[in-house]
Amino acid sequence: MARAKKVDALKGVKEPVFIVKPVARGYGLDYLHVTLVALVVILAGLAFALSFMKPAVVLKCANGTTANGTCATSVHTSNQVLLSVEKALANYQSVNSSLSLLPYYSLVNRANASYMPSSGRWLVVIPYIDPYNTSITLNFSMLVSDANLTILRAFIQSINPRVSYNETVVGPGSIEIDGAPSCTTTKPVDAYMITDPYAPGAISALRTAFNASRRYGSEINMSYYIVFSRYAISRYQGFGEAQTQAIGDYIFCASKQRGFGDFLSNLSIAFTGQPLSNYTLSDVAQGSSLNMSEMDSCLAGSTQALDYQAQLASKYNIVSTPQFVVDCRYLTIPQTLGYAINYSLSHEG
Repeated sequence: MARAKKVDALKGVKEPVFIVKPVARGYGLDYLHVTLVALVVILAGLAFALSFMKPAVVLKCANGTTANGTCATSVHTSNQVLLSVEKALANYQSVNSSLSLLPYYSLVNRANASYMPSSGRWLVVIPYIDPYNTSITLNFSMLVSDANLTILRAFIQSINPRVSYNETVVGPGSIEIDGAPSCTTTKPVDAYMITDPYAPGAISALRTAFNASRRYGSEINMSYYIVFSRYAISRYQGFGEAQTQAIGDYIFCASKQRGFGDFLSNLSIAFTGQPLSNYTLSDVAQGSSLNMSEMDSCLAGSTQALDYQAQLASKYNIVSTPQFVVDCRYLTIPQTLGYAINYSLSHEG
């Protein structure tokens, strides 16, 4: 009975009617057929395009790609390149400079070799620990030919300056002190040789200064300034302050006489880096044909003179010795003294 009622109810429901309108009179096409034709055209075009497309190729190249997009092939492997660089690195231990420390502080286990196909070269980067500050790690790099593993060029990274001063490198061996005026005279140009007698290379630097004064003659006026820094202070405990500083008094006073060159030669023989007694220093002065009356007179007042010299060194911010100040405004070192003097003379006036 219930089913019959449902059948009767459905008889009254009308079915949906789809009305398809013609596109235009006389052509015999309606919108449904137009849509189907458009879909067929699109699918045909897509099939045509796919027939010309090639699958994408992803290159995974161990040595990078060449200019035309193919994988680059190297003559040698990265392991071969690293071995050649490690051999070259070991040779630095015989270099007469601070680079001789490089082999001992290099971290070859962290080295990296990268092939550059465009030039046929390898770039090898080896980290190394700064020997003077072991908390800093820098990089040493070598450019290596892939053809025969020849070392083409070496590069070494250095630390950046941490403190910024206003000094300027104005020429070879010449650092201009910010705001420092030139000396009052034009020629001879004043040059101050500043050193702790116990600093490494101090006696050699004194001879460099003396030879420069002879070479340039009347063009420069060389003065010798003695300071007592950490090198001298480290000897106070074993020899006492007076005996340690005695050599500075003698150098200062001997520099006032003509026989200063002979005095330096004799002093370099007697001086081994440890303080000399007054007796030995006096013997060196007498053996150098110095006027001992003038020496004794100078030695009597040398303490005050050396105190003044220490103040001058502080004025120029001298933190390590031996060092030179040329024309009251250029800082230089013994190895580049000639460059600084030439620069000063060429820019005088």
